[in-house]
Amino acid sequence: MKTVRFLFTTLALLWLVVTISWMIPISLLLIPFLCVSKKYYKEWILFFFASISAIGLFPLGFLYRMLKWKEFKRYLRQVSLSVDITGNTVIGALLNDNFITKESVHKFGVVQETISDNLGENERDDTLTMFGKRVSNLLSVFDFDHARKSIVEDK
Repeated sequence: MKTVRFLFTTLALLWLVVTISWMIPISLLLIPFLCVSKKYYKEWILFFFASISAIGLFPLGFLYRMLKWKEFKRYLRQVSLSVDITGNTVIGALLNDNFITKESVHKFGVVQETISDNLGENERDDTLTMFGKRVSNLLSVFDFDHARKSIVEDK
């Protein structure tokens, strides 16, 4: 087991070096935005660090967990939920413009809510656009009535 840990630690560091060297040109391209919004420089730095860490270490962490295999099904559910919540935060504005009508009170992009939860609430309230209904139906192919089952009532 020590050999596997050493190997993964070495690969993680190597992958991180590769990722950082890949992110440097992108960071240089984004410097003008940093100069324009000087009061948000801390947020930009945190964003770059989080992006580098995610791109660099997530694949290795996933492979390591796969090799350990213990409770892998539960791990996949946790990762799926995390990606769903992150996706809702990152592309919330895009989803609001394309998935729901203007009358909707359940907007995408709320932190700690999933895309499926918002789809379910809007499906229940009949405020999904045609595109939103198609995405909800597509999810139902894999998990029947997925959006409605995903509703978590707001406090």
